[in-house]
Amino acid sequence: MELIIETLDKFGPGILVPLGCFAFVSILAQWSLYDKCGLPGIDCIIPVKNVITFLKIMGRPASHSLYVIAPPPFILASLLIFENPALQFGVAALFFIPWAYFMIKVYIDLCQCFGHYKTTDYIFCVLFNGFYVLHLGLSYNEKYKGPVYRKQKEAVKSDNVGDQVAA
Repeated sequence: MELIIETLDKFGPGILVPLGCFAFVSILAQWSLYDKCGLPGIDCIIPVKNVITFLKIMGRPASHSLYVIAPPPFILASLLIFENPALQFGVAALFFIPWAYFMIKVYIDLCQCFGHYKTTDYIFCVLFNGFYVLHLGLSYNEKYKGPVYRKQKEAVKSDNVGDQVAA
């Protein structure tokens, strides 16, 4: 807690206004997205539940929320605990790279849930994810097509069964 207070003291009270605006836009974006997908919007302000609900949009199981929630504290801890910069960044990268890969896959799944299959959509969603989620939630043109994660797994299973039957 002291670290947070020291960090805020370095930036001054002016940092609270942009952080408050960012938090407001994030809540608005998720709330509107959840409503569009037929899920309770209030879930966006409940810690952990917001991640589970967000992953439910893509059809991912609740256990995948551990892949989202667990790595950031380890990344932060490695940067704060270790004195050697090589060790700091090495351990942080060990957790960050798989976490970033998973998050990119989740946001690509989000695009596909709304019928977006172009590379530019994927790039915009990953780079501007908060604003892209806000766009998906507030746009009248965007329609939720349903979860895609389970469909992808079923398609892979049916392809494997077809290969075994043909052999």
